Amino acid sequence: MTSSEVAGEAEGVSARGSGAEREPTGDPAVDEVLRQLDAVTHEPLDAQIEVAEQVHRVLQGRLADLGRE
Repeated sequence: MTSSEVAGEAEGVSARGSGAEREPTGDPAVDEVLRQLDAVTHEPLDAQIEVAEQVHRVLQGRLADLGRE
């Protein structure tokens, strides 16, 4: 993912605002961690970082699984 794609994703999160639904990815594990990330948007930075690290771990795991399927 390029930096402009990442920036676009970040804008999408901001534009969605609280209460708006995220489009499902089709992967329950990914959908759950993204829901958790959305839930901490207005929490202190430490809480956001902790959840973002969890999202990162889940996404890395799912990407690694793609090569094994």
